Amino acid sequence: MLNKKLITPSDVFSYMGRIDFSEKERPLFIYAGSMVSARFTGTSVGMMIQPMLIYPVTWIGAVVDGIQYKFDLNKSDVPVYIPIADNLPEGEHTITIFKRTAGSHHYFRFCGLMVDENAEVMANEHKYDMKLEIYGDSVSAGEVVEAVYYDGHCDPSHNSCYDNSWFSYSLSLARKLNAEIHCNAQGGISMVDGAGYFNPDSYIGMETVYKQMSYVPEMGITEWDFSRYTPDYVIIALGQNDAHPAPQRIYEKDYREYWKTTYKNMVNSLIEKYGDKTRFILITTVLMHEATWDDALDEIADELDNKNVVRYRFLRNAAATPGHPRITEQEEMAGELAAFIRNWK
Repeated sequence: MLNKKLITPSDVFSYMGRIDFSEKERPLFIYAGSMVSARFTGTSVGMMIQPMLIYPVTWIGAVVDGIQYKFDLNKSDVPVYIPIADNLPEGEHTITIFKRTAGSHHYFRFCGLMVDENAEVMANEHKYDMKLEIYGDSVSAGEVVEAVYYDGHCDPSHNSCYDNSWFSYSLSLARKLNAEIHCNAQGGISMVDGAGYFNPDSYIGMETVYKQMSYVPEMGITEWDFSRYTPDYVIIALGQNDAHPAPQRIYEKDYREYWKTTYKNMVNSLIEKYGDKTRFILITTVLMHEATWDDALDEIADELDNKNVVRYRFLRNAAATPGHPRITEQEEMAGELAAFIRNWK
């Protein structure tokens, strides 16, 4: 790394997502789609990160001048250098480093950018039009999205190599609306504790996770400070995993009321935290699932009886694919949601 210099985390970088800044010189990235961006000069750029792996194989993403890169991560107790791009043309460039996968795969600490010795690193100075927040599962996190030859089909065998939050409807929607986004999504998660697929030792649901910054038990639990971010729109995309491990429970009156009450409590808690200007959109996705979950969401929206809480059903809601939505199907959802938000008067 001759003729290179390290620019450590500072005010010059722009961050997005629920990121832990308790160690300012190496902020901790947790949620899918969390990112750090900057402008820089020079002809090369790399990143210094400390991977904190949970899965034995995982990846990190970067975008330089609009070109996306993917890098393997290996467990390390110290920061490692990952070169991203060389032989860039002279002049100014942009870079974004982002988490491709959710927290259950890995965390990482961002320790800085490595640039040419005579290069400058500057704030990106991008102005956004709004703020979004997503609470969702694997679809919202972009899992298996890059299995592009499996549109409308079940997932191929994979080891998370097809996961990429950048192509989720969540981040695509943010780009379409020129919005900041906090994508609080975790594969397998349910709304209620005791259901779903996330953390099978105890099945933790979003009713617990939505309040947390670090939420994977083996990585330590920390609370999120809601005063750090107030969104204009909150999208809640949950319910598809709640059928596991007992799919018939939703047809039992008492359990259905319990599930709906848990959902409504989370919405009301967020309304209390954010105020009466934040708008809420309750959805499931185009991934095939039983219609009763959508019926329950209709009931929840009616029972909340709040003009700032609405239901949205995609044109191919619950009917497009038995596998995770691919890039085209995620774009379909993002386009519909973008139009819906633009037309919300």
